[in-house]
Amino acid sequence: MTEQTLPQERRKTFPNLTDNNHSVTSPETDEYNCIAWAYEVSNKWMWPGALDYYSPYGLTRSDDLAALVQLYLGEGYAKCEHGEPEEGYKKVAIYVNQEGPQHAALQLESGKWTSKLGDWEDIRHDTLEALEGQEYGKATIFLKKRRA
Repeated sequence: MTEQTLPQERRKTFPNLTDNNHSVTSPETDEYNCIAWAYEVSNKWMWPGALDYYSPYGLTRSDDLAALVQLYLGEGYAKCEHGEPEEGYKKVAIYVNQEGPQHAALQLESGKWTSKLGDWEDIRHDTLEALEGQEYGKATIFLKKRRA
């Protein structure tokens, strides 16, 4: 069975995606977003700066990078220098463009990454660079946490 990739029309948003560097892992849904997906929640939208989004504990309601990083720090993540795999750890990468934080991806045990693309599909992508570009910017902030 051949793995499904994003439709060509959607791939225009992510010019680094090819037939060989990603696959769709679940159908599109608006039940959750990338921040929640990387937080390992799949039934709520999360964004620290939005009043109508789920935010655990008393996180400051601020739509900036520091608040987004704090969300993951509060879940036991620590900042780290890179997104390369480290034995025993899972990682989150936060993508930032000129407007601020745009996306978060979660590293799988295989070293590949998983992302929820807005209210589109979830995908597994081989590298962080696969989603870099104008839409999400560049993966610039990295956090890690011991795997359970």
